Amino acid sequence: MIELDELVILIRKQLRGRQDVISLTEDTVIADIGLSSLQFADIVFTLEEEYEVEFDPAKAASAKTVGDVLEVANSAISASL
Repeated sequence: MIELDELVILIRKQLRGRQDVISLTEDTVIADIGLSSLQFADIVFTLEEEYEVEFDPAKAASAKTVGDVLEVANSAISASL
């Protein structure tokens, strides 16, 4: 299962240090932290490749918070077991 810390590392990598001051929690709204749709897609693709799963595209696209992304990711992992 994907943990919050792992996702936060991927988000910070995409933001390239621009948001080091912001505390990222499961309730953090993705649109509020400045991720572009391409950066978000890169995070999704990275997780899919690392865990050898495919996220439900509709669920991934509708993710609004960091917690939503975790839920979509962990759901895909659980379904693949």
